[in-house]
Amino acid sequence: MKRTLFFFTLTLIIGLTALFLFPYYTINPGVLVKGHTDLQNNCLACHSIGSGAPTEKCISCHKLSEIGLKKVSQAVSEKPNNKTNLLHKSIKNINCYYCHTEHNGLSKENATLNFTHSILPKQMLNNCADCHTDKKPDNKIHNLILNDCSNCHTTDKWERAEFKHQLLGEKQNDCKDCHINKTPDDELHIGLDKTVQCLQCHNTNAWKPSTFDHSKYFRFDKNHPSDCKNCHNEQKKFKSYTCYNCHEHQPARISEKHIKEGIRDFSNCVKCHRSGDEDEAKGNENRNNRGDESDND
Repeated sequence: MKRTLFFFTLTLIIGLTALFLFPYYTINPGVLVKGHTDLQNNCLACHSIGSGAPTEKCISCHKLSEIGLKKVSQAVSEKPNNKTNLLHKSIKNINCYYCHTEHNGLSKENATLNFTHSILPKQMLNNCADCHTDKKPDNKIHNLILNDCSNCHTTDKWERAEFKHQLLGEKQNDCKDCHINKTPDDELHIGLDKTVQCLQCHNTNAWKPSTFDHSKYFRFDKNHPSDCKNCHNEQKKFKSYTCYNCHEHQPARISEKHIKEGIRDFSNCVKCHRSGDEDEAKGNENRNNRGDESDND
């Protein structure tokens, strides 16, 4: 028993001595960053017994107002970093150990591991360009937008963007400037004049449903396909149309036919003819009422 106690005591003494004389080699959790190698045998320069590495000890050397601009020695940094300085000056309730770990290798790049935007004040979170002005993508859409990134992006991930066309200002009306070659490959859209803008029928919230309902004016069928040019000679004025582009429709013949039936107001064909079904027009007792709707559209 005495022998065991002796060896235990001897080991304890040797351990405590080694801890006191060579703490870096006995309790060091990892290689200290190069800038702090002169402190490797002075653990208490950064640590306090029972309280880890308190922020007060960090900022006693690294003054927040000088980080990025001056070294601890008060010498001016060879490469002043205003962004780093702004960041550290802005953080509220700063806890250095939350982002920095100094025992992760010689490179200072390894010493910054856990940065999160959540430690920044709200005002700074809404001014991304203050820190990331050099990160703005150089493309058409980002060059058009002057507002801050936070209008579309979040601090969690850049790709989770929720684009808002309203940020484009007047440019939001010029859809084809960004959506090049996006015109749907169908008869209706291919037939449109190049000056026709998407917003005349669609909106920036969603392509579908379109606000345009052609059946309110005329219903297409196999003899009356959705080829705009068949009826709309002027592509910029879709309220203007003619039925006389069809070889079966001749003004003199149409006039004779309608007058014969006692119909004298026949200049606006779709007032009665909402489709290619001639019987529908004849049999619809409310055709004049429907014609009034057309006038109001």
